[in-house]
Amino acid sequence: MKKWLLYLSLPLTLVACQGGASEEDRQQTLETEVMDLHDEAMADMGKIYRLRRNLTSLRDSLQAHSTDMAIISLLTRRIQELEKADEAMMEWMRQYKAPDTLAHQQAMLYLNEEHQKMARVKALMDSTITNAQETYATYGKK
Repeated sequence: MKKWLLYLSLPLTLVACQGGASEEDRQQTLETEVMDLHDEAMADMGKIYRLRRNLTSLRDSLQAHSTDMAIISLLTRRIQELEKADEAMMEWMRQYKAPDTLAHQQAMLYLNEEHQKMARVKALMDSTITNAQETYATYGKK
């Protein structure tokens, strides 16, 4: 939770601390922060794919052996959560446009909004990955 709040407050802090920087520098710094957060999230995409594959394989194997439906249901839910996190990232990337043609104030508002969106996507990905890893560790070794 603290990490998520840091992501949300970072753009505002950067803008406030750079009183002497030019508008262009402040805008570039904020855009870099957005893209750095995006890059961190992208680094986790491989984990999402592997976990989804592993959980799907585990679920299918357990279904073949008529395992408790509550476990099957949990695995299905974790797979769906991973798919949702993946889609959230893909959706952000589809809609993001570099603010090259916007006036400075509009660009700053846009970048702050995009930073917040990406922070929410990253938080969703992090929690989903953690839940999926814990579920796989619990049921994957049985």
